[in-house]
Amino acid sequence: MRNGLKVRFHDLEELAEWDISCVEFHLTDKDLDVDLGGLRCDKDFAVHCPEYWDGVLIDPCSTDELRRSRAVDVIQRTIDKTREMVDAFPTARPKMVLHPGGMSLEPLRNREELLSNLADSVGRLDADGVEILLENMPPFPWFYGGQWLCNVFMGASEIRDYLGRQGGGMCFDISHAQLWCEHAGDNLDDYIRTVKPFIRHIHVADASGVDGEGVQIDEGDIDFAAAMAQLADLDDVELIPEIWYGHKNNFEGFRIAFERLAKYYPEETSCADTKTVTT
Repeated sequence: MRNGLKVRFHDLEELAEWDISCVEFHLTDKDLDVDLGGLRCDKDFAVHCPEYWDGVLIDPCSTDELRRSRAVDVIQRTIDKTREMVDAFPTARPKMVLHPGGMSLEPLRNREELLSNLADSVGRLDADGVEILLENMPPFPWFYGGQWLCNVFMGASEIRDYLGRQGGGMCFDISHAQLWCEHAGDNLDDYIRTVKPFIRHIHVADASGVDGEGVQIDEGDIDFAAAMAQLADLDDVELIPEIWYGHKNNFEGFRIAFERLAKYYPEETSCADTKTVTT
């Protein structure tokens, strides 16, 4: 595994002192119109598709065809923007993280229809040169400052079965996975074992209860010694901290996360030396 940071375009000039291999751009809808002239970086990169467009959640699972078509359009624009960025980075085939959708305020019972819509939406995309990675979701996410429900792409067996049928890989969010396990009575070690063959990118934070995501490492419920032991042998995978407000004070929350994670890496892994990750 390789260390990386979640950033915005204006953060690049602040990364000179960080010993990282990758940056992940969490885009907003406005970022899709940014002029990238002069952008240069010596790191690999990934892109996170916007979660909103004009204040509306992007939902490639939606049973509303107009809303789903809009989601496909935004995702395609993100792919196009990602391809536009390739010349500024050494990455040959960048990764794009995508939330699968299926969010609601009341439980939805048509999970198979939602997953079928997701597969159809992804199938409409021209993703040549970009690796699309669906992210596992928590049971009770926070949108618009309030708590919602996710209805698909949470449980390990559902993710395994979907990706086994459709192909492709996933962005594994360990905080989301722990929240699901706490909610569903599942075991995180079993969860990781089930989805591990599909993991291409990792978001890491601790978790508390069924809805506390983005918690600082070692301040929640995750047994990181066990989890990182399972993940340590993954090759060509980036580890991106997602601590809540971790970017503030010159990425202080992310720095703390790297320092705390360091003790869980076996000595032979590339992430073991985090001493040069400084601010």
